[in-house]
Amino acid sequence: MKMDARNVVAPLLALVVLAMVFVQTSDAMRRSGAWRAKVTNLSRAHAEDPYVSLDRQIAESRRADAAQTARDPFGFVQAAPVASGPVRPRKPVVPPPPPRPQLTAIVWDADPRALVHWNDRDYTIRTNDLFDVFRVISITREQVVLQRGSESVVLKRPNQGD
Repeated sequence: MKMDARNVVAPLLALVVLAMVFVQTSDAMRRSGAWRAKVTNLSRAHAEDPYVSLDRQIAESRRADAAQTARDPFGFVQAAPVASGPVRPRKPVVPPPPPRPQLTAIVWDADPRALVHWNDRDYTIRTNDLFDVFRVISITREQVVLQRGSESVVLKRPNQGD
């Protein structure tokens, strides 16, 4: 059997390329750390986390603050200065009375009606009517009786001679 150069060069070239790919791949794997040998010597110093000292200082300051406000649930709010001297009772604040409707006129006939001004509006009302928050209880020649909730409001006819 004769050896031809063409038959030998092709497989040799393939082996050389395969060897180069293997060398480059293994070098890349070593550099990346994937093929590192296990370190059996643990004598290397372990680098400490740079934030450990900061965490310790924060924990110490929180312990000092917690010791001062341990029993006060509102310790985060600064206390108002305490007034010295006798304590005077405060007068109760009486709210102003609610505004009243104003009786403008009464029309007295078989079906009495009244004209009332309330909240910048004029209303013509009859007995048992509802307007805004009021119920009309009665209408007489001299007055109109309204009910707001449990309160009765009596509106008197304005005097013409005044």
